[in-house]
Amino acid sequence: MIDKDYIKVNCSLCNIPFKTKLSFQLLIKEIEKMSVEHSHVMSYMAVELLKKLDHAPELKADSVSQAMLDKYPELVKQLMSFAFNPLQDDLELSAAWKPFEPDGEFYSTSAFKRVLGEGNRIMGLAKEDEMELDENLLLVTILYQAYFIILERYYKVDIPVDLPFTLKMTNTDTGIVKFFNKRFNSRFLEIRTTGKVKELSAEDLKVLLDNDHDLDLWNKLIPLDEFEFRGFIQFQYHDVTRDHTISKLKSDLLKKETVLSKEGYLRIKDKIRTLIENPEAEFGMAANYGFETNLNQQFIWNTIIPREELDCFSYQGTMYEKAFNKKQIVLTSDIAQLERNVVVEKLLKYGIRSHAIVPLLHEGEIMGMLEFGCKKPGSITMIQLKLLHDLFPIFALAMKRSKEDWNDMVRSVIQEEYTAIHPTVEWRFREAAAQLINNDESIDNVKNEDIVFPDVVPIYGASDIRGSSLERNEAIREDLETQLKAAKQILENDKEVADVPLMNDLRYTISRHLKTVGSGLKAGDEVVIIDFLKKEVKPVLDLFKSRYPEMGSLIAGYEALLDPELGVIYDKRKDFEDSLTLINDKVSDIIDKEQLSAQKVYPHYFEKYRTDGIEYNAYIGQSLVKDMEYSDIYLKNMRLWQLLVMVKVAREVRSLQSSLPTKLDITQLILVHSNPLSIAFRQDEKKFDVAGAYNIRYEITKKRIDKALVKGSNERITQVGKIAIVYSHADEIAEYRHFLDFMKAQGYITRKVEDLELEDLKGASGLRALRIEVDFKGTNTGLLDAKAYEEVITK
Repeated sequence: MIDKDYIKVNCSLCNIPFKTKLSFQLLIKEIEKMSVEHSHVMSYMAVELLKKLDHAPELKADSVSQAMLDKYPELVKQLMSFAFNPLQDDLELSAAWKPFEPDGEFYSTSAFKRVLGEGNRIMGLAKEDEMELDENLLLVTILYQAYFIILERYYKVDIPVDLPFTLKMTNTDTGIVKFFNKRFNSRFLEIRTTGKVKELSAEDLKVLLDNDHDLDLWNKLIPLDEFEFRGFIQFQYHDVTRDHTISKLKSDLLKKETVLSKEGYLRIKDKIRTLIENPEAEFGMAANYGFETNLNQQFIWNTIIPREELDCFSYQGTMYEKAFNKKQIVLTSDIAQLERNVVVEKLLKYGIRSHAIVPLLHEGEIMGMLEFGCKKPGSITMIQLKLLHDLFPIFALAMKRSKEDWNDMVRSVIQEEYTAIHPTVEWRFREAAAQLINNDESIDNVKNEDIVFPDVVPIYGASDIRGSSLERNEAIREDLETQLKAAKQILENDKEVADVPLMNDLRYTISRHLKTVGSGLKAGDEVVIIDFLKKEVKPVLDLFKSRYPEMGSLIAGYEALLDPELGVIYDKRKDFEDSLTLINDKVSDIIDKEQLSAQKVYPHYFEKYRTDGIEYNAYIGQSLVKDMEYSDIYLKNMRLWQLLVMVKVAREVRSLQSSLPTKLDITQLILVHSNPLSIAFRQDEKKFDVAGAYNIRYEITKKRIDKALVKGSNERITQVGKIAIVYSHADEIAEYRHFLDFMKAQGYITRKVEDLELEDLKGASGLRALRIEVDFKGTNTGLLDAKAYEEVITK
């Protein structure tokens, strides 16, 4: 119920406002029913227990005190045997609690006591990366649980009572960390009221559910101080250590600062220790460009041996270089058994005996390496490493991304200050520099001055490759399938080698990989299959070529299919990448050329960037230009220019279709935002960003509209051959309708114009769109000159 995307739960309550009492009355009623149902398997036990309870009337009371629990411990256990399965006592992590009391546990299974009991264990909330809730997370959780039960019992609204957090358990003896989720059972909990329960309309309930983060509103509609809870609550705990840790680790690796920072490295290290259940394990990671470079100067270097203790040349000829060159895991059960060298001596100095090195490969290239170490010989095993196998491709991608980010940072440092500043706003940075010089301050202090341009209107456009991810995956799948089939054919062709046991194993593995490829590749499959083809199939074929000359031509035919640099078939992937590049180059060239003309009409800020397509941001307004007066006429000009450029792009890409190795096409959209906003220069990234919390909605909308659906359908708003003009308010689109009439008359677009309502997006609702269809048969192919623009936009 509590969504992690909410920024904060609104709750002014400081204490639980309702009364609670421990009671066994509902459970005893169930036992009484069993006692009279002679066919019930527990009827006899129920009768006997009720007789004992007659001698302990305090346990049958409305409220049971702790003193009564202490007085009748055996009777309480017998009572609980009807709520908890005794056969699961040593298996289930279950407990009974006094209603909504954080420390109210009064019964638990043997498994619970063993795993989660007090003594050498510390329990707490797993708060890392959780949303920012109210300061008292436990109180907020209790209030939600109470409300969910009330909604179910009194208003027939069934909401799963899930806890919005995970419990973290640390064994202080072993240091092992575990994570657990709870399941909540309120079967033996009774609700009483101090007055008449307020009736809620369907609209009231909708308001509640639409504002699930506002507990003050909930308490206004359903005052909790009018309720009393009697009975007890059952909790069942489930070990989610692996799933929780892997999920958090993946989230960490998606953030570039995790890989690049010491704090991020330490978080990864803790999670690795949790996954392999070895709190003493050491962990290292490093990115590199090859062993011939100065490894100690790389941007990621968090290894077991600190970088200041060894230079790069010390690693040559060691197991690190072996793992790097052979692109395979190197596991050492006992470092002390290795021949001594400076690396071995250093590892022993740090007490490392068991050690493993894992190269991280992405498309056959090593992005970096991970290392694992432990003080006990044999403590690091292949089984443990296989538990982490699915994470290795993610580590490789994180290294690759961080390497690219680092290269961008290096380039920005090499460049002089502000060399990448757009010419339109260069004057503002000159002013800042002049002011700095006049004040005789350090040049570095220029970064402290805020450079903001207020009241500018944004213009955003995107030309995206339709289905690029699917096409890329299909290309990879076809190439792998072709290579696997070609290899299999060779192994089955020659009778002399067909029955060799190793060949049977290889054919079986190939068949298994073909099945994987046929059913759809998952994360990491591509790396595994390519690794298999290079390290297992290739050596066998090389052996056959030298031992069985008659197979030479067949193997040569197979090798001719492979890319000479990559060592794998790269036909479909190359076709895809070539097609993608051709389209993006064409779109980029058109935008660059036409943008130069648009700047002559009125200077504006413009930036373009590539994803799987081409996107651009532009901003226009008086604050950007110093010596030229701004008019709304220039904004209209930019908007018409944008429409005409998109028509030109669509037509040029359509003309490319016959020359594309892989058939790809584009979708295009425009986001209209008429309210002026401010943009500020970010010194850290040397780029402009929208400034102010209110304007963040524009940025959120930009990132999500390409996935927007037409309301009431599964149809994307973006379609091939069409241009989607997305807007929020009717007055924003009025001038566009005028432009569209002109474009229809001139043969730029067809007369088919769709006015559509969009499904709400997260963070952006109430959007609409005009969707126009490009006229690919139109004879008007050029853009307008300045005079023609003026005639259109001033009518």
